[in-house]
Amino acid sequence: MGVGIIGLGAMGGAYARNLLAGGISVSGFDPDPAAQEMLSKAGGTPQTSYGDWLGECELVILSLANIKILADATQKLSGILKPGQVVLETGTFTLETKQAAKKMLDSCGAILLDCPVSGTGAQAAVADLVMMASGSEEAFTRIKPLLEHFTKSVLYAGPFGNGSKLKFVANHAVYVHNCAAAESLNYGITLGLDPKMIFELLSNGAGQSKMSDLRMPLMIDHAYEPATANMTIAYKDISVISEDIKSNNCSTPLFDVTQKLYDVAKKGVPITYDTGAVYEVYKQKLV
Repeated sequence: MGVGIIGLGAMGGAYARNLLAGGISVSGFDPDPAAQEMLSKAGGTPQTSYGDWLGECELVILSLANIKILADATQKLSGILKPGQVVLETGTFTLETKQAAKKMLDSCGAILLDCPVSGTGAQAAVADLVMMASGSEEAFTRIKPLLEHFTKSVLYAGPFGNGSKLKFVANHAVYVHNCAAAESLNYGITLGLDPKMIFELLSNGAGQSKMSDLRMPLMIDHAYEPATANMTIAYKDISVISEDIKSNNCSTPLFDVTQKLYDVAKKGVPITYDTGAVYEVYKQKLV
């Protein structure tokens, strides 16, 4: 039995290590040899391809980078998994993409749960994540004890897709707060204040936010690598949220400005940098 994980990057690798630390056996596949080596050193069983091993897992977790990989994964899993097996899709994708993945796994009787997480790679490493689970309540209840090994809390949101809707709201706040932290830091420095003093104030005062706590130190030191979540992820997430906002005809003037700031960042910020590097838009006077 145990858990199978497809995708052993910053997030999937953290899920694996925390599950293993909790005494759960983990097998995982990632085409990156470094990821396979990481899993082996952590005590897990790296796999070199999709295979029958997945059909023996109590739970399969997907932690994948893009729509194309997700579509390929669910197509392959549909030919391997058994009826009743539970699969967690933990990424941030459009509702249409999630529904297509569910339809593919429905064809073999497997149960896909829509379970994105809120938190950075650094938070995932210490199981400081909030998961927003949606889909079959029976399947969720069955695998919930396993989730406790790599999350700090899990919200059951009801019907399939509600987890993603909550994630859109969470990421909306994350990127708005990233830009707010960057702007406040830039303003304080312009006034001649010590950056660390600005951070101390904001991390203890009424203007405190989780994103300010996590990312302002990166902004102060211009230390954006290794990224807890890189700019490529930011652009993907912002695009997904923007599409959903438009489809729901919702007024989001703050997010509209946030999206423009990240669009500007594309011109002068490496995509491998942490999403906090939106600060460079201010620092380099790109706007």
